[in-house]
Amino acid sequence: MPFWRKSSGKIKPAKALPSMSSSMTSLSPSRLNAALMGILNVNNTGNQCMNVCRGDPITTAGQRNQMIKMLAIILIPVSILVGLTGNSFGTTLNNYLYSTSIRSTLSFSLDMAYMIRSLQRERDGSALYLSSIRPETKGFLLQRYLDTDEAVQNLPEWPTSLSNTRSEFDSSETFLKTLNRHRYELDTLKVTFHEELITYSDWIEVFIKWFYKSITEARAEKVWKAFVAYQELLVASEYLGRERAMGVIFYTLGEFPTREEYLYFVESQDTSNASFAAARQYSTIAKEIYDAKIKGNPEIMRTIQNKRGEIRSRNSGAVINTVGSLKEAKFWFENMTYFQDIIREAQVSLALTIDGLLAARQKTDLTNIIIICIIFSAVLILCPVIIYAVYNLTVEIQRCSLHIADRTKALSKEKKRTDTLLYQMLPKEVAEQLKHNQEVITEEFVQATIMFSDVVGFTNISSRSSPLQIVEMLNTIYTCLDQRIALYDVYKVETIGDAYLVVSGVPKPNGKRHASEIAALSLDILEHVNRMEIPHIPGTNVRLRIGCHSGPVVAGVVGTKMPHYCVFGETVNVANKIEALGRPCRVHLSKVTADILTELGGYVIKERVDFQEKNNHDLMIAFKGNVKTYWLESREGFEPVDYSAEYVNDLETKA
Repeated sequence: MPFWRKSSGKIKPAKALPSMSSSMTSLSPSRLNAALMGILNVNNTGNQCMNVCRGDPITTAGQRNQMIKMLAIILIPVSILVGLTGNSFGTTLNNYLYSTSIRSTLSFSLDMAYMIRSLQRERDGSALYLSSIRPETKGFLLQRYLDTDEAVQNLPEWPTSLSNTRSEFDSSETFLKTLNRHRYELDTLKVTFHEELITYSDWIEVFIKWFYKSITEARAEKVWKAFVAYQELLVASEYLGRERAMGVIFYTLGEFPTREEYLYFVESQDTSNASFAAARQYSTIAKEIYDAKIKGNPEIMRTIQNKRGEIRSRNSGAVINTVGSLKEAKFWFENMTYFQDIIREAQVSLALTIDGLLAARQKTDLTNIIIICIIFSAVLILCPVIIYAVYNLTVEIQRCSLHIADRTKALSKEKKRTDTLLYQMLPKEVAEQLKHNQEVITEEFVQATIMFSDVVGFTNISSRSSPLQIVEMLNTIYTCLDQRIALYDVYKVETIGDAYLVVSGVPKPNGKRHASEIAALSLDILEHVNRMEIPHIPGTNVRLRIGCHSGPVVAGVVGTKMPHYCVFGETVNVANKIEALGRPCRVHLSKVTADILTELGGYVIKERVDFQEKNNHDLMIAFKGNVKTYWLESREGFEPVDYSAEYVNDLETKA
């Protein structure tokens, strides 16, 4: 019984075989799964949780999804637990390492504080020497040199980060060389005591900034307050040293040489007082040490306040006394040194307190790390066991469906091949209508463009070739053409011998774009096919002759055993005539097609002036007596093909 039957100009599936039509459809994955589930009588009854866990044990995708669902039930909570445990472990470990680093920095800061104290005393001695160059001041300064060198050499290590600031801080040896060179230049160069103060203060400030960068804000409330107090004590000690140095200069000379030195003294005094007051506010340890020292020696602060008032009154004009006294300078130095020792003692006690707090926190962190490691190890051991058990259980559930799944895949593959073959015989839109039991009506298209092409000299080539060689040559040419037309909105109607028929605008109308699609395809075909050499005739290239015409056509499905989609009408005949009257390696256009391309733009078109066949009876009837044809030269922006007279004549001679 025939598969197709024709009735009243319409092509429709035979009613006797509706099941065969539907069998041509390739099942989608969801429909395939549903069909197989029905075969195995597997239903989806049950609560929602059971349906989610069950999945589809038949297809590969279903098995994979089911496996993912089952493993996700285990992996999601396990992953969350591992993530939380790992996060807690990382946080605790960071806290432990942070505390270790801070304790190390604090321990080192005490040694560095002693070195800074030695630099401060050397700064005072150097200022005293420059203010009053005497043998006793020189001896005092030389003793300070020895103390500073010893403090630098006794440092357990040298901060490597200091090398990023300035070259003189690359190492302790480099810094000592810088100090010695500066000491030597003290007598050879005219250095003022103010410049000397600035130089030493600049060096000391580098070490203080290093400490600020090394210790960031701690994460425990008690610790960060102690850190703030410790840093304030560092600042107070430095500015107190500057005040002491300026006081030494004052008592040595009897006055400050300029008002700038006086203002520098006042600024240092106010800054040290404010920093020390802030340290006492943040830390009870600093306050207790200060109160205990003052209570044990109540006269010391009274003496310091009197000396401070004396310096301020002399420079304000209340007291006029410009006579310097080395004895007074030493007395001021000793009292201020005692006050600075109070700050240093508070520093040491505060550092030990911070170290104790950090040690206690380290002990707690270490305990937490051990507990977390035990939990984490248990999770890592149990997790693979649980996952392996769930995996084996899921595999057992899926194993019974493997044979059916393989056969179903083969069936689906064959269905796809059938669809591919059907789409090659018919346009996809028409094929889909037939597959869904819809009637395919013979349709008239008002606008379409037909392209005919054939091989120039095919008869001559055939006479020099065997049948197998001809088939091989045509297969090569048509394969190339099929690859090119896939890039354009066109439909290959048929091939008869060396003739090749293509249409655009059918079965899916595309406005006036059908002419440009055919034009672009024609140029593309010439570009690719003309490079091909006939395999069994070396030195001879394939030459095509192409003709195009636009107009109305009628299209429909013809045949029952092998249905074929064909186009009919005068447009097809004229296009065939245009191609036959063309020339090798040229695209011959009718006036209708040329006018549409001119309207669309983008193509180089030239009227054919040597058209001897313009009195052709068929063409005159088709074009109503006005026969004009055109050559399609190229697309705008592209180099045209060489169509010189010698080249064309040579092609025609070979043809």
